[in-house]
Amino acid sequence: MHKRLKEKIENSIKDSVLGNNLETFYHNYKEAQIKAYKGLSFQKLREEVSSLRIRNADKIGELFEKFKKEVEKTGAKVYQAENSVDACEYILSVCKKHNAEHVVKSKSMTAEEIGLNKYLESNGVKLVETDLGEWIIQLAGETPSHMIMPAIHKNRQQVAKLFKQHLNVEVDEDDIEGMVSIARNYLREFYFRAKVGISGANVAVAETGTIGIVTNEGNGRLVTTIPPVHIVVLGYEKLVGSFDDALKILKVLPKNATGQVMSVYVSWIKGALNSLASESGKKELHFVFVDNGRLNYLNNSILKEAFKCIRCGSCANVCPVYGVVGGHVFGKIYTGPIGLILTTLYHPTGDTKDLLSLCAGCKTCNDICPAKVDIQGLIEKLNVGLAEQYGINPAKKFLFSSILSKPVNLKGAAKIGSLILKTSRQDKLLPDKYNFRKLPEISKKTFSERFKKEIKNPKNPEKRVFFYPGCAIEFLYPDVGISMAKLLVRMNIAIDIPTSSVCCGFPALHSGDKESAKKSVIKALEYMNTPSDYDSYVVLCPTCGSMIKKFPDMVADIPEIYRVSNQIVSKLRMFSEFIKDLGVKVKADKNKKFTYHTPCHQIRGFGFSADSFLRKILEDAFVELPDSDRCCGFGGSFSIDHPEISASILDKKIKSIKSTNVNVVVTECPGCMIQIKGGIEKRDLPIEVIHISELFEKYIFISK
Repeated sequence: MHKRLKEKIENSIKDSVLGNNLETFYHNYKEAQIKAYKGLSFQKLREEVSSLRIRNADKIGELFEKFKKEVEKTGAKVYQAENSVDACEYILSVCKKHNAEHVVKSKSMTAEEIGLNKYLESNGVKLVETDLGEWIIQLAGETPSHMIMPAIHKNRQQVAKLFKQHLNVEVDEDDIEGMVSIARNYLREFYFRAKVGISGANVAVAETGTIGIVTNEGNGRLVTTIPPVHIVVLGYEKLVGSFDDALKILKVLPKNATGQVMSVYVSWIKGALNSLASESGKKELHFVFVDNGRLNYLNNSILKEAFKCIRCGSCANVCPVYGVVGGHVFGKIYTGPIGLILTTLYHPTGDTKDLLSLCAGCKTCNDICPAKVDIQGLIEKLNVGLAEQYGINPAKKFLFSSILSKPVNLKGAAKIGSLILKTSRQDKLLPDKYNFRKLPEISKKTFSERFKKEIKNPKNPEKRVFFYPGCAIEFLYPDVGISMAKLLVRMNIAIDIPTSSVCCGFPALHSGDKESAKKSVIKALEYMNTPSDYDSYVVLCPTCGSMIKKFPDMVADIPEIYRVSNQIVSKLRMFSEFIKDLGVKVKADKNKKFTYHTPCHQIRGFGFSADSFLRKILEDAFVELPDSDRCCGFGGSFSIDHPEISASILDKKIKSIKSTNVNVVVTECPGCMIQIKGGIEKRDLPIEVIHISELFEKYIFISK
């Protein structure tokens, strides 16, 4: 990883103001967003927006020509900028034409994308940001740390210090309204001194040549109405066909951005209007459409998915990694999970792959996106593309291609690892930054070895299932698999397992090594038998399960196993879901208090959580875990690549667990067990962490 990125990560984690601000906003936002959608179907609305954005992307040229025709009727000008420099040069030429010493600007991420502020300043034009957050970071000489709340990383004390330093005024750091008044009074004169106002646009309606601008402060209206010249900077993706389309976007934008039912100001601007400040009596209006590769990307069947984004920033609001490091680490100009993608598209460098590695793969961003952008899928595909371009870490490449995809080598490596850990203390073997949790020992006997000796299938089973153990159950937690097997056998269900263990391929694919991932997938399918022989394929690891769901895509070019992989996916079940659907009768031990941590790939890969199932079984003995589905920070190789971030996310999870005062934490993911159980043990907390299969063996008595 690039040294500069490491330093930025370390500094952000040490920044207590940043951490407190992001954590407070995370909790406030979640509550507000739920309230904002009260009485509405979020899923239905996002389906509508997603379909709309897909349709728009397919006819962007047609929409642009309609928009251009309509605005030119009013005397407005439309300029198509090929790249950032082209856009900046055009805007500067307009400013120079009108001898503009001052320019006022309302919030625009597209203007940030092209580096407009710095360009105009370097050419003698004083640009003043009028959005309060943008103005604060302009004073600080920084870039936005969030697409909607650019100064979210600042507290009132830091803002007061900036005001004192730059405005030479007395400031009461506890008087927030007073500071807002100072800002308002300072900025007011610039609206009248400026000859040019610059804005972005949230939507651009093709059928009428109208733009819509959403703000909360009113500064956008002053910027777009008072100066005699108005320049709109926007990307082609802002185009929509009709007002109905625009309103669909504006219906979800504020709800997802800030948890507001509606923003304070929604301004509609159609064409070049009358202006008292203009010598001609009419406002001069310019629309600068920025390409920067957009038109090519919109023709790409994969990358055009990114342009469904409506720039609400909600993916950052809920992202566990962003919640630790903030936007100055997690992106470049655009921040958050979508920021990783847009940074890769608009500002690609050799370090971009390091930036993409900051994604823990939890898929929270996919769940919150109001346009249903497959953010996680895009990051995965970009990782693959960058790996092909820049290569993969040799050690990782060897691990993925020569060990994880080859059963004999995988088993041999596990045995060697077991011997090393047996003769060495973990805290001495690993650097300090990796010792934020106690890692599990590699089992002396694998799950497969124990299964063959300890499990005897019933002679006349009512059902037969195939169990895919995955690496963690096979080598680290065989007890978890054995607990499940014993339970199913007692229920007269036969179980088959792979004759050889091989990785599902997820670690390789997430790291961008699609070639090695495909090798693992093909080898895994070789050992998964004939689907028609089984009622279900069962997994105890949702990450493995989520990867198995991708098997058909991975082998789509191999017809003979593509069909088999589809059949397996159709029968794939998580253990808890399988048990629940059997309609079993249970009796629970309620002498302890239990809670449930929902694994990321269970809720966002299989679409359910076992917590409701357990709440019904355990009744008063069950305590709901705050933010149950919030990532624990494991993310497989993520916790190795970014241990400091992983540790910080884990701290939040353990804080939530401690607040419940439970005796037992249950989960259904061995990866989460590595993280949470290891963290609990490292802190010597009197809390047991178990897999749900062990819960059924130890605390729940089950019968049909």
